[in-house]
Amino acid sequence: MLAIPLIAWLIGWHQSTAVVLITALLAGALLMGIRQRSLSHSFLSPFLDKKTSILLVASVRTDPVLGQPKVMSGYTRPATTTMLVTAISVEVNKTLYKTHLPLRFTTPQQIHFLPGTVISCRGIVYSTSEKRVAGLFAERGVITVLHGAGTIGLISGAVRSDYRAVATRVGGDAGALMPGFVLGDTSLERHPFVVDMQRAGLTHLTAVSGENFVVIAAFMMWFLQWFITRIRIRLFINSLVLIGFIFLVHPSPSVLRATVMVAVVLLARARGQKASAMPALGLAIALLILLDPFQAIDPGFALSVGATAGILLFSQPVTTYLTRYCKSEKIASLAAISISANLICMPIAVAISGEFSLTSLISNILVETIVGPVTIVGFLAAILCPFLPSLSYIMLLTQKPLTAWVCIVAKISAKVPVIAISKGFLGAGIITLVFLCGWITLRWRSWA
Repeated sequence: MLAIPLIAWLIGWHQSTAVVLITALLAGALLMGIRQRSLSHSFLSPFLDKKTSILLVASVRTDPVLGQPKVMSGYTRPATTTMLVTAISVEVNKTLYKTHLPLRFTTPQQIHFLPGTVISCRGIVYSTSEKRVAGLFAERGVITVLHGAGTIGLISGAVRSDYRAVATRVGGDAGALMPGFVLGDTSLERHPFVVDMQRAGLTHLTAVSGENFVVIAAFMMWFLQWFITRIRIRLFINSLVLIGFIFLVHPSPSVLRATVMVAVVLLARARGQKASAMPALGLAIALLILLDPFQAIDPGFALSVGATAGILLFSQPVTTYLTRYCKSEKIASLAAISISANLICMPIAVAISGEFSLTSLISNILVETIVGPVTIVGFLAAILCPFLPSLSYIMLLTQKPLTAWVCIVAKISAKVPVIAISKGFLGAGIITLVFLCGWITLRWRSWA
């Protein structure tokens, strides 16, 4: 990767661009190397896979996720709960280490801890292929809560709990989808339903994404204009609401990416300058990778950035092309959003899964229109549910037909066989080549 801009710089072609690319690659490689070195050569390294009992005090970073039982050589392995934690202190052989190491925590218990909760327990550390952690901590004792998640964590946890209860009253997979769609709470979603969503190419709807974040930002700007005339005050209030939304949904890579991007755009508007979306996206990517280099190898982050870049780059040309055959410009615009996002996301998805869904594009087009209404109404219902649960229930009932439509599309689409393709660069290259051939065919017709 470094050779391409280096050659461009040597031959004098776009020297300024080459210098920026070389600097970015070297900075990224340096940061990733430092992180990898610190994790692979930590004080825990000599104790990995040695079955040495250690006492861990750690802060919870992500929501605990309950996995599925696995059948291995005729033996059914029980389901385990996993989460990311940050080790605060580790006691090994009566020696206490103060640290700040990321670990993957696993336990056979079904636990419900909020991010920010500090826990303590004994266990064993194992090596793992997960790049962003120093090891896998397997719990072998009683988990003790030293202190809770703090005021913000407790408030967000209470809202999520109340919203989950209201969604349970709505019932069915349509109701279970609502907490995931709006707040990223997937605890109500059944495993068969999640599998159907994956096969249909609708996984991004089973949890909150950057798209939901942008929808709420746009809605707040539209809503506040009826009450507040000054743009800077509207932007300030919008920023506070979006910050609260970040804590409510718990920051994921796509939400963090959208947060930085929207923040750049809002800041530019506050200063009276026009902000270009692509530079804002580039700044968001650069800042997030500088803060956490492991975002660069996170599949969700890659899909989120790919979808955003595809929409920014291709939505307008695709809309122009579709309006030749579709009388309604709005329908063409909605279809163009899904098509543009899939143009970049499909090679990435195939590289990750090794499967190409024949119905993924159609499924995304069919459900694109419900993203905005469900996100906005669901967000308002989440704010009201601690105070007016009955009103929140009525609001979610009005959205049940829309989420039920997503469930129907996913169920039908999941029955269509998928094409098995190689994972990695080969699979991504094959799909890219197919798209390129399709583009050449369309251009050939216009040239002819």
